[in-house]
Amino acid sequence: MPLSTPLLLPNRKQPFFTLTAFCLLVGCWLLAGCSNDNSTTIYTAKTIITMDSEHPRAEAVAVAVADGKILAIGDLDRVQAAVADRSPKVDTTFANKVILPGFIEPHLHPYLAGILLPMEFITPHDWNMPGKQAKGVQGREAYLQRLKSAEQKLDKGDWLWTWGYHPYFHGKLTRQDLDNISSERPIVVWHRSFHEIVVNSAVIEEFELEDNQHPQINFAEGHFFENGLYQLIPHLMPKLTSPFRYLGALSDARDIIHAGGITTVSDGAFGTMDFDKEWLSLRFSSWNRNSSPFRFMVLADGKGLGKAMGNEQAKAFIDTLSEKNTDKVTFLPKQVKLFADGAAYSLLMQMSEGYLDGHHGEWLMPPEDLENAMRLYWNDGFQIHIHVNGDLGLDTTLDIVEKLQQEFPRTDHRTTIHHFAYARPEQAQRMASLGVRVSANPYYVWALADKYAEVGLGPERASHMVPLKSVIEAGVPLSFHSDFTMAPVQPLLLAWAAVTRLTADGHIAGPEERIDLDHALRAITVDAASQLQMEDAIGTLEVGKKADFTVLEQDPYETPVTELKDIPIWGTVLEGRVQPIELK
Repeated sequence: MPLSTPLLLPNRKQPFFTLTAFCLLVGCWLLAGCSNDNSTTIYTAKTIITMDSEHPRAEAVAVAVADGKILAIGDLDRVQAAVADRSPKVDTTFANKVILPGFIEPHLHPYLAGILLPMEFITPHDWNMPGKQAKGVQGREAYLQRLKSAEQKLDKGDWLWTWGYHPYFHGKLTRQDLDNISSERPIVVWHRSFHEIVVNSAVIEEFELEDNQHPQINFAEGHFFENGLYQLIPHLMPKLTSPFRYLGALSDARDIIHAGGITTVSDGAFGTMDFDKEWLSLRFSSWNRNSSPFRFMVLADGKGLGKAMGNEQAKAFIDTLSEKNTDKVTFLPKQVKLFADGAAYSLLMQMSEGYLDGHHGEWLMPPEDLENAMRLYWNDGFQIHIHVNGDLGLDTTLDIVEKLQQEFPRTDHRTTIHHFAYARPEQAQRMASLGVRVSANPYYVWALADKYAEVGLGPERASHMVPLKSVIEAGVPLSFHSDFTMAPVQPLLLAWAAVTRLTADGHIAGPEERIDLDHALRAITVDAASQLQMEDAIGTLEVGKKADFTVLEQDPYETPVTELKDIPIWGTVLEGRVQPIELK
């Protein structure tokens, strides 16, 4: 049998059956100049889950990998016979392990990691990741005590930078509160959402800031939020992005991402802060080295670039970004990120029935501006990704999609709603009819549903945050993302959150919105690949695709769903390169 011929087991009707061997043939395949020495390796594994609906499992699967791609699938004996003339090496490293397609993280931001990881984490809940751990704290007095303790440990002249503050967990915090901790040391408190900052008077004086009556700034309280943030960030960024600090944090983030079993990462909006500086930092970071354990895809921020240069020029600029591609970093062609309403963690999403305390949500792009930008990109064939959190934000966005579809009909446009914190059940059906997809953060349920039942949303709406079963039943394609640090960058944790809908207090929020394990795993593999328009290359283990694998110590289908997030991850394989996780 020719080596280029796929070796597939017969299609079987049952959903799964046991795999006893998994074989990879790794190396140079009939390439000019390639040495035959050790060019082919056969790996065996306990079981493989392909996420290919036609061949979800096999008793034995062989995958021939040439130049990082899968060439054939079959049983071990047939593969050994097929490559006998190449004297393959058999490697049993994975003999007792479980192989899945490499996990995909379709939405996080390098700049968030670079800015936030070096900060003091004072958060409502615990954080435990390679190189950084933080014990959660709740209550105003306990939060202020942690803040005071962090300030007292600093040397004279140092700034206090902290992330994780949330008023519903920690109480109201103002410029005056921070002045009481220190009137001389600049203190910057970054909100859990990243969409808000509170600073003390020392920061105001350092930058000689004045009250310009911006609607999203409370100058007296030192509170900058949503678009008001951009009045402060240009002053802060030089301090936050010094090469030693920023590049070191990106290296830490690389290890954290790898520990999650991830082989493909996509930025959720590149160029938000400063495109040139972000790109320069990324080029010189560990993410752009051949040794990086994942490939990095880049989604351009149409809002940020549009503000800087105008929408028409921004679109033209985005069309040229593929010229910047490297071996490890690829700009997603004809894809753009836009923004609708405010942050879920800030309770500034736009809600059709408002909030219990009477406050209102915010727009990141006013609907008219969003429509104008969407029309420009829609008519030029772009896939549009949109930050949307509340049901009113979703109504507004879907109204625009419907209008654009009437003006300029498109098929397979893959418009994607990102975050999806709250939606009404009927909106899922409308998304399906319009061909709209969802990339959700199911961690919102665990972190926020209990608190938002008390404040902001009330029990009914809080219990139906991130309504994923409604999405699946409507036939809307679904992926998961962490938006790190909005959630830990752990795809199995996101899958666990969606399957169990357990909250931080141990409740089950909206049990009717729990989804099955298979859809949850698809959301971090094949359906995440489809969101990025990369389903022909990654997401399932099939002939012709890249040899990307996540290697687990347990089979998720044979593990209680409540333990899904705790399955140990041995490491990954990226285009045939074996990458064990080595925790620091």
